[in-house]
Formats: sequence, structure tokens, C-alpha cells
Amino acid sequence: MSEALKLERNQDVAELQAEVARMADMVCEATRQAALDGIGSALSIAVDRTFETPDRVRDIANQVLSRASIMQGEIDRFMAVARSQRH
Repeated sequence: MSEALKLERNQDVAELQAEVARMADMVCEATRQAALDGIGSALSIAVDRTFETPDRVRDIANQVLSRASIMQGEIDRFMAVARSQRH
């Protein structure tokens, strides 16, 4: 393998590693924030039980699903880039 090819491959590996680290940080932060939001919402609902409680629970569940969908899109996009750089 030529020296130029080795350097290019090393640069590709470094870029991919940086992207993996960025994705891991983003997933960790999103998970942490979702957990904090969920805990806060659960406590709020537990304290304030009214006729609107089921609607609030549904709204919170929809927010969580929306965040999960966004994260899945980010992960799918990352995986597509990672696959293309491997070949």
C-alpha cells in the first residue's frame, strides 16, 4: 500500500471516529434530557391529577416519540455515511 493511500485511509478513519464520538455524545445528551423531562413530567402529573391527566400523558408520549424519531433519523443518516466510507 502506498504511503499516500495509507495517509488517506488514516484520515478517513480519524474522520469516522470523530463522527462516531459526535453521534455518541448527541445520543447520550438526548437520552439524559429525555429522562429528565420524563421524570419532571411524571412528577407533575402525579401531583396534579385532573380530568386532563390522560391528555397530558398522551401529549408527553407523543413528544417522546417525536424525539425518538428525530434521533433515529440522525442514526440512519450516520450509518449511511459510515457504510459509504467503509467501501
